[in-house]
Amino acid sequence: MFILVPLCVTQFSASDGAIARFKTTSVYSKESLVSEVVRNVASTSMDYSLARACVSAIDLELAKAATKS
Repeated sequence: MFILVPLCVTQFSASDGAIARFKTTSVYSKESLVSEVVRNVASTSMDYSLARACVSAIDLELAKAATKS
């Protein structure tokens, strides 16, 4: 299942305005936002554990980007 996380991050990031919405969404609502934007990853329906793993990966990518700038 967690092999799908990079695909989830890519799909989420490619969606218009998703990253901006992610940055302003509360910690408790991020899984819902990811599930709303990315409903399926490689023919696999989004569930809570995948959404949570995707949120963690997105947070990590944003932290890396902030460190570089």
